[in-house]
Amino acid sequence: MAGTASFEGELQVSKCHCETGRKRHRIPRSTQIAFEASFPTHTPAQGADTNDDDDNNDNDSDGNGEGNGDDSNSGEAEQNNDVEIDDEDEDEDEDEDEDEDELMAFEDLDDVDINDILGEEPAPEAGGASEDGGPPRIATWRLNLTALSQVYNIYMVAYQDKIHISRPRSCVTNALPAEPDLILQPPASEISYEVGGYLDEAFPHQVNHLIVGELGCEEILLLAYDDGDVIGYYTRHIENEILRRERNERYDSKALGPFFHENVGKSAWGLAVHKKSRIIAVSSNTHEVCVFVFALTGQTYQHVSAVDPVELFRNIAKDEHGNVVDPEKRSSQDSDDEDGENDGSYDSKDAKISNLEYAVRRRDANWRIVLETGRTGTNIPNVAFSENGEGSAEKVVAIDINGRLWLMDIWNFSRHPHIRIEGLHAPPRPRASLQPHLGPARKPRGWGVLVLPESSFLPTKTHEESLGLPLNEAKCAVNDKIGRWIDISKGIERVKNNSTMHPWVRSQNIERFAFNPMEHRRPQSGDWFDYGPGRPRWDLLNAGSNPRPKPVLACRSSILRTYEVDIELRSFEEDGVGIMFERATDQVRPIHAVLPSMRISHERLANLIHVPELSLVVAGSLCGRVALLTLTRIENTARYDRAFKIEAILPTKTDEDGQLRPICPLLGVAVAPVPFSGNVELADKPVGRRRYRLMLHYYDLRILSYELCRCSATDPLSIV
Repeated sequence: MAGTASFEGELQVSKCHCETGRKRHRIPRSTQIAFEASFPTHTPAQGADTNDDDDNNDNDSDGNGEGNGDDSNSGEAEQNNDVEIDDEDEDEDEDEDEDEDELMAFEDLDDVDINDILGEEPAPEAGGASEDGGPPRIATWRLNLTALSQVYNIYMVAYQDKIHISRPRSCVTNALPAEPDLILQPPASEISYEVGGYLDEAFPHQVNHLIVGELGCEEILLLAYDDGDVIGYYTRHIENEILRRERNERYDSKALGPFFHENVGKSAWGLAVHKKSRIIAVSSNTHEVCVFVFALTGQTYQHVSAVDPVELFRNIAKDEHGNVVDPEKRSSQDSDDEDGENDGSYDSKDAKISNLEYAVRRRDANWRIVLETGRTGTNIPNVAFSENGEGSAEKVVAIDINGRLWLMDIWNFSRHPHIRIEGLHAPPRPRASLQPHLGPARKPRGWGVLVLPESSFLPTKTHEESLGLPLNEAKCAVNDKIGRWIDISKGIERVKNNSTMHPWVRSQNIERFAFNPMEHRRPQSGDWFDYGPGRPRWDLLNAGSNPRPKPVLACRSSILRTYEVDIELRSFEEDGVGIMFERATDQVRPIHAVLPSMRISHERLANLIHVPELSLVVAGSLCGRVALLTLTRIENTARYDRAFKIEAILPTKTDEDGQLRPICPLLGVAVAPVPFSGNVELADKPVGRRRYRLMLHYYDLRILSYELCRCSATDPLSIV
């Protein structure tokens, strides 16, 4: 561990281990890697926009940069011992301008309704599986496509329809082998051929999202596909297959089959797994969430085709009012004549509903519960579970791309309507006639959601330890529509070793951007809340209107909601004080500037990973940056109960200046405990607090690795 924190909560940043995809896969220079690009040709001006102190950068180093041969760049990288790169060759310039005319064809964007898709139009790569000997091909514009097992030393990454599974060869650098130890390529279901693809009609069976979670006593790998397929594997079976191959040193024809393979009717996105309740939630472009409830007792299921059109799961649908939907009439059972004359009395209906609830909760059959969002619903990129007081799953908490939160009851089938919570951002004002260059305005889109229990919040004693800045540097935002909030956006100035300017801007290489006149990225000026004239009134935060506020969730957990670059922590009480951090992962760049390979902005804080042991949330953005959030709860204050602060944003400014960060999107972010010398049994019985490894995997196949730990509950988070 390098150094000692000068005060409680200060972040230490040490070595970044970088492994390029070209070296890892032994790709010759004659073979192009998609999204691989040359680095800036000018040395960034030192101290222009950094919050890093001089003593964070040492003068002696064994690391080497990956420049294009420019002496100034090479010297700049050699001066920094906080980076380590595992590529002995220099990257050569790629020709980014050859397809400029095609990439800059924006005339059709006026006709694109982004509400109809989960994000913008993708920049497609060549369809089909990758050719033998070539680099792996990625699926663009997806959610998190990488994961680390929490139990075994295995790393998983999805390349189109294949899942490469590798055992990291080093606990320090996390180096991966040239060839994966195992490749999973599950076939598409029959129904998926009817569903088709949404992002890629020509190649629909590509992975949109993957997660690792615990289902009962088993860890599982869960995959969501563009053709609506949802597939699950036990990681124990994956580990056993790798061990078998390591022992036999040869392959056989026996396939590793999934334990779960269903289809949700359209492109699948959000995934959640609940350990105790043994259920899975999947959101899709049907504007619905499917909850798969597995049988835990009873006789072996016998399919009755006349009753259940889907073979393995019995089906129930609930509308936005919380009522069971008749699959024939597509209307809720409570929407018939109010006097109940058509189908008998309400007492009879209530009895049927009660019997149905009892049948589902008995858990002696498999059930698929479809939670509809109705006419106001839209695509849902992420979901999570909330719990009751006993730790069992109670609700699905979902976020749609319009920024709304949906709180949807799972087990009650009558008179439990969904709760809808609008986004904080006010509707955008029409662009002034003198500002047509800013493009059409729109509200930031919602991308991520987590449910965070109180036990995950680190106790603190001061506002600065809790918020990351003194209280007098924060703002308060209060009105009847949004409630009471503390804005800690100015805390970005106190994040160590962070740059708020894009590397191409800092290195004076603006010409490397493409410029899209229809770019919707909101301007740097302006706030999410109209503060108006005068100083904010902090006294309005001291007391709510309700002396005994009701918790939002029965478990008294807090909800974290993320947008494109903003992070919001909602109070666990209905009238409590929330925390807002605007533009957390944003970097300054010219108006309308985009990456040539992407054509439009790709800020999406969609990849959220909760690490309870570290009181940490890892918030990864498609833009290539990852924010590390420490969850805090301050003692002896009436203004707010829970908060967060940004401890670091990765890659750091040092990593960017050392040319380790590729200027391309993030394929995925993965975090897990450092393995205990291959002893799986010790993974469940750590001695003291464990160290965690964090791996950032980019579109150009480069991987940046860090190590995280917090030695005690009050120690600062350290990055190694």
